[in-house]
Parts: sequence; structure tokens; C-alpha cells
Amino acid sequence: MAAIAPIVIQDAQNPAQDHTFAPARTQADYALFEDRSSGTYVGFNKLTYILKRPQGPSKGGQRNLKLTIKLETPKLEGTPANSGGVPPAPVVAYRPVAELNVTFPERSSLQDRKDLLALLRGVLWNVFTVDAFEKYELPY
Repeated sequence: MAAIAPIVIQDAQNPAQDHTFAPARTQADYALFEDRSSGTYVGFNKLTYILKRPQGPSKGGQRNLKLTIKLETPKLEGTPANSGGVPPAPVVAYRPVAELNVTFPERSSLQDRKDLLALLRGVLWNVFTVDAFEKYELPY
């Protein structure tokens, strides 16, 4: 089992900025990491891992583990201070979210899972995926 530790990920700014996601909460099947660089809780970037394991007896040999990875990057509203110079409470203007759901059949081998991860890495850096993210375009 991997020991919990902060995760450092670079963004796409020029120059790239490091974002440190510190462990915030863990449970048996759940881990939450927060990038606290915004300085205000409502604006923290959040990275969540959830791994659901099969429960109870197998039904026809088809038991699955479910992995969910979620990344949230809330953007705060840029509101000026009032006439007395007091800044208003922070408000989220919008919240970009990416969520990945993966199903691992309990029977899958380590090599099956490694192959799926390698292929997924390729999909995420594929020109079609990049264009979908950056230009809202689908391949056609």
C-alpha cells in the first residue's frame, strides 16, 4: 500500500506553477487532497480518490473494483472591496471538474491494469483529447 504524502502537480501556466495537494482526509476507501494555495477554503483545488471494493459473494464470477479520481479547480469571483475597503466573502464563480471512473474486474491481472493505465495516458495526451479540452472540438 502506498503511504499517503503530498502530491505535486504542475499546471499549464507559462512558466508552469507547482500545485501541492496535501492530504486532508482519508477513510478506508477514500482519500482527499487539497491545494491550499488560494488561501481560502472555498477556493481550494481538490483531488479525490475513491476505491470501492466488491462486497459479499460473487454473482456469476463478475465482481468489480471501482476507482474514481476527481479533480476540482474552483475559480473565485473577482469582486472589489466595498467603499470601506472591506473585501467581500469569497464566492466561487465557476468550478471546472474532471472525473475519471474506472472498472477493474476482480479477475483482471496486474498486466491488464498496467496496459489500461498506459493506454489511458496516451488517450489523455492524444491530439483529439487536447483539442476537446482546449477548443471544445470532437474528432471528425
